[in-house]
Formats: sequence, structure tokens, C-alpha cells
Amino acid sequence: DDRRELYVDPTGSGGSSGEIVDTIEYYHADLDHYFITAFPEEAADLDAGGQVQGWTRTGYAFRSWKAGTGPGNDACRFFGAEGRGPNSHFYTINASECEKVKANPDWTYEALAFRAVEPLSTGCAAEYQTVTRLYNNGMGGEANHRYLADAAEIDRTVAKGWMVEGAVFCVPR
Repeated sequence: DDRRELYVDPTGSGGSSGEIVDTIEYYHADLDHYFITAFPEEAADLDAGGQVQGWTRTGYAFRSWKAGTGPGNDACRFFGAEGRGPNSHFYTINASECEKVKANPDWTYEALAFRAVEPLSTGCAAEYQTVTRLYNNGMGGEANHRYLADAAEIDRTVAKGWMVEGAVFCVPR
């Protein structure tokens, strides 16, 4: 299912059109970890049980812009540094947070993963969907974040002991 389409910012600010992609959530039962990707080739590999096995789609996803297109900022994607960082990914579109994490030897910068708009202190504007970041509080001995736009699933995740870190991405509806 190729859901690429052109997005034009409803504010009419110009120059902010971009290619919309699906950012798909996966779960690994043995690790009890969640992971998201907006790279179609990576999703296809995970779906096929390719290079990295054990990941299955959760059924949750949100739309975002392909990195380098659309309004907002590109999401920096990090993975815990070999032998010292967490066995987990972390994403941020906040430029200062990205630079801070890049300087942290516990994390390895991987790529610009997708693009989204930063929420205001009041959240996302009505024309956007809000993506919330949750943290597992290190349960099971390993840090993990979850990025969700579904309110009911956010509530279920919190009921399992996860902490809401707040709105982190405003993405196309």
C-alpha cells in the first residue's frame, strides 16, 4: 500500500509541501521493545523477517513527512552505542536535543528518519495529529520509548507502568 501523496500546509505559508510517508510501529516480544520506522525498505525487511528477526507490526502507525520534505524539522534517529548505551532507538525533532544526544557517547546517530512539526506548549494545531512519546521507566532493565498517536493505546501503555513524556511530533492527519 503506497500512501505517498503531496501535503500542502493549510496555513498557506508556501514552500512547505512534502511527501507523506507512514511511520510504522513494530514490537519485539523477546526484548519487550517497540521501534518505529518511516523507511519503506526497512519496513519491508522487518516484515519479511530479514536481517533483524523477531519484529512484528503492532497495527499502530502515524503519518509523517519524508525526511527533507514538508514543514518542521527532520527527526534525528539514534541507537544505543555498542557496549554502553541502551538496546533501543530514540527520536527527536528538537534541534538542541538532537545535538545534545549526538554529543552523548551512550548514543549513536543513525539517520534523519522522517520530518514533523514541533508542538507548541499547548500541543499541536488542529490541522495536525499529535504524537506522544512514552518511556518504559527502564522496566526489564532496558530503556525503551514508544511514539503513539492513538489515545486509547497511550492509556493502555500508561496502565502498564509507562510514563508519558509529552507531545513530541505534530504530523499530517
